[in-house]
Amino acid sequence: MSFCLTVSYRKEHKNFMYYVRHFSRIFIGILFVFSGYVKAVDPFGGALKFEEYFASFGMDFMIPLSMSFSILLNVAEFIIGFALLFSIQIQLFAWALLLFMLFFTVLTFWLAYALDIVALFNSLFNTNYHIFVVTDCGCFGDFITLSNKATFYKNIVFLFFTLIIIIERNRYKKQSFHYITQWMPLLLGLGLVLFIQIHCLRHEPWHDFRPWKKGNFIAAETYSEAPIVDYVFQYQNNKNKTIKELSVDELMKISEDSLQSIDFENNYTYLDRKEKIIHPGTHAKLSDFSIMDIEKNMDLKESIIEQKEFHFILFIHDITKSNLSNFDEINAMASQCINNNIPFIAVTGSTVNEINEFKSKYKIDFPIYFSDETPLKTAIRNNPGLILLKDGYVMDKWSFRDIPNFENLKVKIEAYNLKLKKYKSNHPPILPNGVNLDSMHLIHKNITNVANPNE
Repeated sequence: MSFCLTVSYRKEHKNFMYYVRHFSRIFIGILFVFSGYVKAVDPFGGALKFEEYFASFGMDFMIPLSMSFSILLNVAEFIIGFALLFSIQIQLFAWALLLFMLFFTVLTFWLAYALDIVALFNSLFNTNYHIFVVTDCGCFGDFITLSNKATFYKNIVFLFFTLIIIIERNRYKKQSFHYITQWMPLLLGLGLVLFIQIHCLRHEPWHDFRPWKKGNFIAAETYSEAPIVDYVFQYQNNKNKTIKELSVDELMKISEDSLQSIDFENNYTYLDRKEKIIHPGTHAKLSDFSIMDIEKNMDLKESIIEQKEFHFILFIHDITKSNLSNFDEINAMASQCINNNIPFIAVTGSTVNEINEFKSKYKIDFPIYFSDETPLKTAIRNNPGLILLKDGYVMDKWSFRDIPNFENLKVKIEAYNLKLKKYKSNHPPILPNGVNLDSMHLIHKNITNVANPNE
C-alpha cells in the first residue's frame, strides 16, 4: 500500500510541468547570474549607461546617482538569478523576477518603438517632435550588443519563462528562511557580487569586453583613411540622346586634340558633374577617439598607436576630477621611461588652461594631448589609468592604484614579448587598408638604414 502511494506521488510530481518549471527556473537563473556578472565586472560602464538613460528621459538631476543605480541593478539581477538557480525562497524571488521583467519589458518596448510612435504622432497631428533614444539597452554590458527591437523580443521570450515560474511558484520546494541552507547562500552570493564590483571599480575590470582589452590590435580600431574621390562629367549625345561620362583626364585628352575637341563640342551637350568614389576609405571603429596636438591642430593617434616598440599612454578623463594622490609616482615612472627612450604621453579631455596648470604644478616633462572625454572612459575606467602598447597592440593596462615601478616593468619585458608573438599569431597586425604593420615597419627601417648607413 505504501509502495503504491510512493509511486503515485512521484508520478504526480515528475509530470511534464515538473520539467517545464524546473527548466524555466534553471534557464532564467543562469541567464540572470550571467547577465549580472558581466555587468558587475564593469559597474563604471553600467553607470555610463544609466547616464544615457537619465539624459534621454530628461532626468539629468538623477545623473549623480548613476553609479549607485548601476551597483544596485547588478546586485538585484545577480541575486535573483542566484536564488532561482539554487532554489532559495522561490515563492519570494518569483515575484521579484516578475517585477524585474515587467519593468524592463516595458522599457525595452519604448526603446524599440519610441521613434516609430513619435513619427506616427508627427504625421497624424502635423507636429515636429524629436526625441533621443538609447540605442543599446546595456542588458549584457559590453559583452553583447543588441538592437533595441532584438532586446525587446528577447525580453518577451524571457517573460514567457517568468510567467511559468510565477504560476508554478507554489509547486517549488518550500523552506523557512531561518534554515542555514536559505540565508547563508544568499549572503555568500551578495558578498561575491559586491566584492566583484568594488574590486573592479578600484582597479580595472578583470574581464574586459571593450576594444582596448589586452591583446587587441587597437591600431586597426583607430585607423581611418579618407575616401579618394574623383569628378565625373556627364554629356549627352545630341543625336541619340545617350549619356557619356568622362573623367577629368579623359576631358584633358580630348581638349589636347583640336579635331577631336571640335567634334566633341558639336555632338555633345554638357549635363552635370558628380562625384565618383574611387576608393571608399576607412572609417575608424573608434572614430570619436583622437590624440590632438592642439597647437598644430593635428590628430596624431595613428602615428602614436602604430609605433614600433613599447610606449605608454596615460589616460586622464578630466584633470579636475582625477585622483592624483600618487601622481608623483606616475611622474617619476614617466621620467624614467623618457630617460630610457621609451615614449610616454598623456591624453585628456580637459581644457588647455587646465592642462597648462597641471603641467606647471607637477613639473611634467611628457607631452599631454587632447581627446573627447567619452572615448577615454571607454579605453580605461579609472581616472587616471595607464596603457602599455607595442606594435599597435594593447600589452597591459593599470588603474592609477596599480601603476608599476620602472624596475618591475623591465623584468616583465621578455614576458610581454612572448605575449606579443601570441597576439600576432592569433590576430596579425593588418590595418583595415590591408597593410601589414610589421611589413611597414620593416620598410621604414630599411629606408632609414639606407639614409643613415653609419648608424
